[in-house]
Amino acid sequence: MSQQLSRRQFGLAVTGLGATFLLAACGTSATPGAASNKSISTADEFKKASLTFAFWGNPVRNAYTDQIIKAYTAAHPAITVAQQPGEWATYWTKLSTQVAGGTAPDIIQMDQAYIAEYGGRGALLDLSKVATIDTAPLKSTLAAGTLNGKLYGIPTGNNAYAIGANKTLFDKAGVALPDDKTWTWDDFLSICHQLTQGSGGKFRGTNWFGADQELKIWLYQNGGEQLYTASGKLGASTDNLTSFFAFVQKLFASGDGPTKDEYATDIAAAVQQTLFGTNKVAMEWMWSNQVTAYQQANGGDVVLLRIPSAAGSSAKNGVYFKPSMYWSISSQSKAPAQAGGLINDFLNSTAAGALQLAERGVPANPAVLAVVQPKLSATDQIGVNYLESIKSEVTNVPPVPPKGTSTVAAVVQRHEQDVIFGRATPAAAAAAFKTEVEGLISSAS
Repeated sequence: MSQQLSRRQFGLAVTGLGATFLLAACGTSATPGAASNKSISTADEFKKASLTFAFWGNPVRNAYTDQIIKAYTAAHPAITVAQQPGEWATYWTKLSTQVAGGTAPDIIQMDQAYIAEYGGRGALLDLSKVATIDTAPLKSTLAAGTLNGKLYGIPTGNNAYAIGANKTLFDKAGVALPDDKTWTWDDFLSICHQLTQGSGGKFRGTNWFGADQELKIWLYQNGGEQLYTASGKLGASTDNLTSFFAFVQKLFASGDGPTKDEYATDIAAAVQQTLFGTNKVAMEWMWSNQVTAYQQANGGDVVLLRIPSAAGSSAKNGVYFKPSMYWSISSQSKAPAQAGGLINDFLNSTAAGALQLAERGVPANPAVLAVVQPKLSATDQIGVNYLESIKSEVTNVPPVPPKGTSTVAAVVQRHEQDVIFGRATPAAAAAAFKTEVEGLISSAS
């Protein structure tokens, strides 16, 4: 389940902005293929076709993706697949160039930050019209890839946000793990202080990531607000933004988290070099699929805790299921039925599931998960069990981020640093953040 990416890259899409800039520069939607406004039946699923398949990856992902594709084309010899593996840092620049030049790959591994950037400009097919993809077992995940009623991406698997607690360090500090179903933000700060004091300053309570995922959770806890509305506007009130920045100010003033200077370094560090990965803090804000990588880094007994809540109730803490990534089909594709068939294999085939396990996220198809789960490592099981434990509590489904917002995670962190370093009050940071994000959305419209 772990990926060889920096800490920022696990949960954020803040680099590789060529897609945003180039698509905006085009001024028009991508030229759609013949399938754009028609239903794609199963009649052509295994007819002759040459597909291109683009994805960012790592050696593990590249290897099993190749195995799955080779098995699929061996069973369906009329279909050939040209793989285009890439690296995150250059993936989006290349993809934007391909889309603008009319050579977009048929199958695109997509990130949530770019669903609106590409789908909203006509570069992606509405997958609800592709009958070769069986979406019935995946129904619970589809809203996360739907924009303006069109399904532009189907999640490859799920993650959820959590606090990783190094129980080994908790024990050294003489601090008990909290009841994560009832703890509040004040409880969180108190435990951070206990950890710092109990360790004699050898390690502190927590790190802080403070990107858009923390903000989304905070907003939902405070009146059910969303960072973005379903119509693609900024949904955050100035009052709730101010209270969020005020909490950040309080955490850093306490001395029980990262120092001001450590913060900027830590959010961009590789897992092995983070404060949590090097045992300098006892808690880490992380995605559930990161648990194996962190435990390998710090050698501790890492457990996943629910996010604190304002109400002291885990059913009201605003945690949501976030797709690891998505499968999308280019609207330029001349073989959408065949592309859908291959995507369906990745999503719903137990044989494919046995190869990829949870590396692209925890499978949504229960039949696939039943095959995958027994094969996972003990630490990857922690992530799967966490998702299962919170399933009945998850009610928050954040709308797909609108066009122009692919950099907002970094925007949040920049305004947090202004507060941390005393360059802005929480109220001023809230106002500036709101103005900046509304400008990004307006400029992309």
